[in-house]
Amino acid sequence: MTTTSLWSEQPFMDRLLLAQTSIDYDVERRSEEGLIERLLADDRTRVMLVNNGLVAVPKRFGAAAPGALDCADDPAAPRPDAAAPTETVSLALVAPVDVRAEFHHPGALFVYLGLDRVTEPATAFIALDITRAVDAPRNAAADADHELGRSAVTFAQRALRDFDWVELRSFAPCASVRDAGLATSAVAVCTWHAQQRFCPACGAPVVPALSGWAQTCTNAADSGRLLFPRIEPAVITAIVDDDDRILLQHNTAWRERFCSVSAGFVEAGESLEHAVRRETREEVGIELDDVRYLGSQPWPFPASIMLGFRAHALTTNVAVDHEEVSSARWYTRDDLAQLVATGELELPGRASIARHMIEDWYGGPLGA
Repeated sequence: MTTTSLWSEQPFMDRLLLAQTSIDYDVERRSEEGLIERLLADDRTRVMLVNNGLVAVPKRFGAAAPGALDCADDPAAPRPDAAAPTETVSLALVAPVDVRAEFHHPGALFVYLGLDRVTEPATAFIALDITRAVDAPRNAAADADHELGRSAVTFAQRALRDFDWVELRSFAPCASVRDAGLATSAVAVCTWHAQQRFCPACGAPVVPALSGWAQTCTNAADSGRLLFPRIEPAVITAIVDDDDRILLQHNTAWRERFCSVSAGFVEAGESLEHAVRRETREEVGIELDDVRYLGSQPWPFPASIMLGFRAHALTTNVAVDHEEVSSARWYTRDDLAQLVATGELELPGRASIARHMIEDWYGGPLGA
């Protein structure tokens, strides 16, 4: 087993890529009337782009490693990290003058992400989600051009052409702390807007509020009901036994060689610790005694927050449920290192808390 002083000195939470940010959320300003328009009038503001949960990066990164910028269809097991870009990948940031006209266009969503106070003066960042703006009608002139067969290219259409679009789990391992934080917030909020277009209480359409961080119900009888993003807590647990082996499992929905630690959603009215014990018992038939909290990481796929634990197994006989979990076994450090090195076992991606929980037990990085 190879360890490094850097690994041992770096706190667990500092390794969680989607949990890092250098941005001041500037929450108190979100309720200011006309904030987005004022920020778009300031040439110092910078705008990142989102489309269908992907973030825009400069075109050259796609040309250099196109296969590395996509995740597999399986949301629990994105593509192996071996093909990921090795250089730093930055967000494609556009000037406000390029997107001011989008503010009043149907389908465009703006979200105020906060301030980078490292710069002087501080730089404001906005996310523009073009998901619904790509095919939205613009105006009579554009419609007329379309009918005449002329090309009326919109900003959203140009953006799809001019940038590469990266999945967050592929982007975060190659991004700076600032860009990873911006992308995580933007994807989380924009995904919520895409999935909740009507008030869950009365069914009326909703409109963005609080600079994109909330929605308002348009039903006059609903008294301007304010809606906030739904966040679904999930526990994820690294289970070890008396011999300091770790238990990894393969779920029925995953690729053949992919394994990870135990995870599951918290039930209504349930404590986190109870959820850890219940999920472990249900999935692999193991009883736990000591349960210790490690840290948390947002996981906007689509709306989770992963709450990480390390637990000690009171029993070691594995009995999988064969519904969610197809197999599970105990691994020593040597077992795991050899299987990962030969490609017989694939671990979670570098952006996931699961990968860092496994490597925290192992004592250092595993594989690529």
